[in-house]
Amino acid sequence: MRGNQLTIVFNVFLAFISVILPAFLTYVALASNTTSNTIALSCGVVAFCLMATNLFLATRPPIIERIMGGLDQVYFAHKWIGISTLVLVIAHKAIGMNLDGTILTRETASLAKEVAEFVFPILIVLLSISFIKRIPKLPFEIPYQFWRMGHRLLGIVFMALVFHQFFVRAPIEANSLLSNYLQLAAVIGVFSFLYTQLGAIFRRRKYQISFIEKHPAATIIEAKPKGSFKIKSHPGNFAFLSIARKGLREPHPFTISQAREDGTIQFSIRGLGDFTKYMRDNVQAGDAATIEGGYGRFDYRRGTNQQIWVGGGIGITPFLAFCDSIQNDNQRKIHLYYCVGKAEEAVGLKRIEAAAERSKNFSYTLYVSANEGRFSAKHIVENSPIDISSSSLWFCGPGPMREAIVVDLKKAGKSPKGVHYEKFEFR
Repeated sequence: MRGNQLTIVFNVFLAFISVILPAFLTYVALASNTTSNTIALSCGVVAFCLMATNLFLATRPPIIERIMGGLDQVYFAHKWIGISTLVLVIAHKAIGMNLDGTILTRETASLAKEVAEFVFPILIVLLSISFIKRIPKLPFEIPYQFWRMGHRLLGIVFMALVFHQFFVRAPIEANSLLSNYLQLAAVIGVFSFLYTQLGAIFRRRKYQISFIEKHPAATIIEAKPKGSFKIKSHPGNFAFLSIARKGLREPHPFTISQAREDGTIQFSIRGLGDFTKYMRDNVQAGDAATIEGGYGRFDYRRGTNQQIWVGGGIGITPFLAFCDSIQNDNQRKIHLYYCVGKAEEAVGLKRIEAAAERSKNFSYTLYVSANEGRFSAKHIVENSPIDISSSSLWFCGPGPMREAIVVDLKKAGKSPKGVHYEKFEFR
């Protein structure tokens, strides 16, 4: 089964176990109850199962990453599951349930009911923060640390909801299929949350910042492993970097621009936000760091024999690692377009030139928009030494740029055999 087909099948499976099956079990359990109660409880039950699913996906299991075609796809599903959960939680509360005094009168049941009422507004706020990056029409972006803290608190809120559903079973029986299914979801969710908080300790590797270059277009950081343990990665991977310095301790994902045989990892990081700008100003050689990875499935070696690469700005980082892996026996015909605003913004150009010298099948174009105007599909169609319609397109850069190129190639009747990119936006 091809990768895309496997991803679709797995997404359908997730929808079945998280939405269809729990909704059906709710309908069976409440067959003799009112329609409004059935709908309200179905919304709550499905939201609970979706939260458990998202907590499991947050553990970043390698097998799920392979099935779904990359961690970007996992986080894309994670985002939309979160949005769906928010809608269902609001619907559950808005519709409400008339239980006519059937709530258990035990003290624990009463407390569990109060807990659910207390965490409801907190859940709404946390779910909203988890997928709202910017407030519309305002020059304000929710700080990353708030976003990450919100995700952690969601796990605690989930455990509060586990307490609620365990002790407040009405109007369903304790031994019903639905009750047992919810218990299973609770166990998966709780253990997944605990694993994300504690398991990372075993996945992270200790490094030390060994080199820093403040390039006009990026902060180039190199880190050497401390001891014999180092991360495993392939060209195109990204990793989570944390630096033991105030304001830089929260792990952030960055593409690995180079991985050397001695274990040294290089990141080329553009200062696009508060965190990356603060890093540029404050990180120092000798700082302790931890790195977790590598993640991602953006790997040209899984592609066709003819490829066009387009790196927009700092989007060149995975292609630098690609270039390092190209040897003189390379059989793929590849042409790279490296698009920069100004010539001095080019990062790693010598490594690209070295790849072109090693392999006669690899070539590149440094496209400077200040001199030649905005890069477009026209430049690929008219100037590429490789026919794009018989090649695959590998892209890393601004999303609007990619979308415009793909649309214009289609209009020109030159659609590539495949378009490869990571729609990975960590938040």
